[in-house]
Order: sequence, then structure tokens, then C-alpha cells
Amino acid sequence: MVKNKEIESTTPTKMTLDSSNSDAHRMWAAVSFAVMLIVIGIPLWWKTTEVYRATLPYDEIHNLDPLSVKISMTVFVYSEYPIRTNSIMQRLELLLSDLRVFSISLKPLKIDLENVTYEIIEDTTSLHPNEGDFLLVEVPKFKSDIEILMSNKRIIYFHQDTSLDLLGSMIREVLQDNVLHNKMLSIVSPEVVSDNTKESNRLRASLSYDIVFTIINSDPEHLKVNWNIKNDIKRYIQPLFDQIYEASEHYVKSQWLYLIDIGEIGEYPNKKGSEWLLSHSQVPHIITPLEKKLGSGISLNPCVHMVLYITSCRMAPLSFVSENGEHLNAMISPHWGAVQILNPSTENCNNNTEIIPDSKYVMSVFTSQFHHLLRGRNELNISEVKVNKIKGPFLRTWELDGLFRMRTIEQITTATLTLQSLSKLLGEISNIVINEDVANSIKEAVLYVNKAKFSLKLGKLKEALLHSKTAFRASEKAFSDPTLLALLYFPDDQKYAVYIPLFLPIMIPVLMSLKKIHCWFFSIKSQTHDKQD
Repeated sequence: MVKNKEIESTTPTKMTLDSSNSDAHRMWAAVSFAVMLIVIGIPLWWKTTEVYRATLPYDEIHNLDPLSVKISMTVFVYSEYPIRTNSIMQRLELLLSDLRVFSISLKPLKIDLENVTYEIIEDTTSLHPNEGDFLLVEVPKFKSDIEILMSNKRIIYFHQDTSLDLLGSMIREVLQDNVLHNKMLSIVSPEVVSDNTKESNRLRASLSYDIVFTIINSDPEHLKVNWNIKNDIKRYIQPLFDQIYEASEHYVKSQWLYLIDIGEIGEYPNKKGSEWLLSHSQVPHIITPLEKKLGSGISLNPCVHMVLYITSCRMAPLSFVSENGEHLNAMISPHWGAVQILNPSTENCNNNTEIIPDSKYVMSVFTSQFHHLLRGRNELNISEVKVNKIKGPFLRTWELDGLFRMRTIEQITTATLTLQSLSKLLGEISNIVINEDVANSIKEAVLYVNKAKFSLKLGKLKEALLHSKTAFRASEKAFSDPTLLALLYFPDDQKYAVYIPLFLPIMIPVLMSLKKIHCWFFSIKSQTHDKQD
């Protein structure tokens, strides 16, 4: 009987111990869950929802100055007598000292030839200057009544009686210092509009263009046209594209369109006597609806349209009227392209004979129009200066230098502004993702902008052009990278709004258990303290 009582007395003690152990297990489980959630869960959530932003050279981008471009070049001067050479150099140095873009170094050149004439210098290729430079040669008086002869090969000829002030003015005209400076200003401040109409016609800078030749036969039922335009493009204008390939690539396309009447798609021409006339003010009303029918294809490149419009017999002859009242068969639309009119002859209309365009003439007009859009051809408007004619569609070497300078300036300035705009945007909006590809493109653009400027200072024109193209391409790639917008519409408040409803059902029990854990720890401490007492 005594043993049974002992057993009964120990049973409550055992149950108390089991209950205490069970509470301890529960509490330690709650502690471990809370620790995992706080130590692992919350940092993991924070890390996986943060916006990745690669490091960028903000200071370098800020220090880029789009207007601090300086082009170095050398002008070699030859005269028979060294004293005369030094006198010419001193005068020209004074006349050209206020150039804003160019830094010109004048150097004397010794020519070991018995007779220094225009013909001999032109044939002596070893004397021809490198890209970007010029050679001034004093020769005997010209047969014709001219003061200065501008060669096609970066050489300027003048005689002893030529005014040095005139020579300095001509050099300024060739270099187009004001045009380059105004171009930089117009890119930095678009509200600055150039007064030069020719400059406003220039195509915007691009690494590549789509050149679309379109022949429009307005009345195919009565007019039969026979023209292999592809062969004529290769023969007459492709050599120009090959010459300027370092500045930009040109993808040439051609198409035929039918039954498009200018009078139906735009403003109707005015009839004056036997002629149909389109005034200068009517041109935009024709271009806009015409562009919808031409199409530009699926391409990111700027499209340049070269249109040959074959007039119907009922509206022939048709011509444009310029602002000066001149009757023209061709016109240019700035940044868009050009239109040329081909009127059928009376025989074509009366006898339905086949129209065979004069390929050489038509393509020469297209070439001239493209020169104006490109602003490559520099016709010097100085009566005392004669410029040698050049055969074919080519640019003169000094005109090509001018094109390269303009493209380099445009690309450096545009790349700099793009980088600074992007830097400001990324600095103001902290939630835009900046991955390594974007960061590398930005760093590459900054590097090659500086390289292009440095090459211009050294007078290495082609090298500067290539560096500016790389900078322009990299800056455009970085600015248009789609990953920049990946989390643009996912700000911090949305981060909490989306994820807190997921974590809240888990966090509430954990937070409530923290109070019990706190009380449990204090009860253990008090029990331990009582036992010690």
C-alpha cells in the first residue's frame, strides 16, 4: 500500500516536467522561426527587390563641355623668297587669330623645283598636304583675271599681287569656322536657329541613311517609261556614297509607283498660259501626302527620298516656281529629300512613244540635290576666287575634309549632350535599373568623346571621325537601352504594397509570439534565480 502511494505522488511531478519541456520546445521553435525570418527572410526580400545600379563616371560626364572642341590644322606656305614667306605667315596669323573652332599652325615649306607652277605642283603628289591641312603656293600671275585659284587637292594658289586680306577671307570661307561653331550652339541650344538657309537644309547627323529613289508614273496607261535606274545609280551616284562611307553608310533602294497625281494628293497647280506651276508655298502641301504613299520601309535609319515625278500629258509642262520667281524642274525639302519633274514631250503624248529619261542629266540633278542635303559641296561666293571644276559626283578633298569636320563636331556634341541628359536622369530617378551593359556603353562613350577631342587637337581628322562615331553609337545605345525602363514604374511604395500582404500573415503570429518568448525567458531566469537562492 505504501508503494502505491509513492507512485501516485510522483505522477504529477512527471507531468509538470513534460509540460515544461513541451513549452520549451514550442518556444525554441518560435525563436528559431523568428530568427530565420528576421536574419534571413527580411534581408533576402530586401536584396531581391532592390534596384541594381552599376557605377557610372558621373564626374567625368559632368566635366564634358560640348562647346570645348578645338580643331588643329597646319597651313604650309611657299613663296620663292623666305622673307616674303615670313611676311605672308605673319599677316595670315593675324587675320586668322580670332577663329573660334580652329587652331592654325602656319609653317614655311621648301620646294626644290626649278619652276613652281600650278601644273607642276598638281602633278607632284609628294607635295600634297595630308587630310585636314592646306598648302598655300605663290605662283606667277594667272593667265585669266583671277586672284586665287582653289585646287581640288587642298592647295590654294595665289600670285604676288594677291591681297593677303582676300587670301585670309578665302581661307575662313573654306574652313567655315562660324558654321561649325553655330552648329555646336544649335545642338546645345535648339532654340538658336541659324539664319543660313543652306545649313538648315543639312541632313541631321546619323551613322547610316536609307536613300530611296522613287519613279512616279502618274499616267501609266498613256506613258510608257523605259529606265534601268539600278544600273544608273551604280554608275552615277554610288561612287559618291563610296567616297563618303567613312562619314556614314548609305543603303540605296529604288521603287516604281503609279497613278499618283500631284493635283489630287496636294494643292492643285496653277495654270499660267500653257504651263502648270507649283509655287514655293505649295511644296509642303505636296510633300506631306506624297510621303504617305512613298513609304520608308522598316528601318531605324533616317530616310532620304529622291523622287522623279513623270507628269501626265494633261498637266504638262509642269514646273516649280522659286521664291525669286524662277521656273525650276527640281526642288529640295530640308531633311526630307528632293523632287525632280520630268515632263513628257509632245511626241510622247501624241504618239504614245516610249519615254527614255536622260540618265546622265537626271542623275546629275539628283547628285546636286544630295550635295545640298549633305552640305558637302562648298561653292565659294568670292568673285576673285576660281574653284577648279571636278568631274563626276565626287567631293573635292578639302570638301571631304569639311564634311568630316562637320560630322565629327555633330557627333561629339550630340554624344556629350546625350550622356549628360542620361546622367541627370539616372541621378534624379533612383529606381531606374543600370545594368553592366548600359554602364559599359556610357563608359565607352565618355572614353571616345575624349579620344575624338584629343585627335582633333592633334590634327588627326579621320581618327577623330572614327572615335566620334564610336562615341555617338555608344551614347545612343545606352540612352535607348530597354532595361532602363524595367523598374521605372515600380517605386518603393509599390514594393511595400505588393510584398507586405504576403509577409503580414506570417509576421503577425511571429510578432505575437515574441511577447510569449519574452515572458518565457524571464520566467526561466526567475526560476534559476530562486533555485540559486
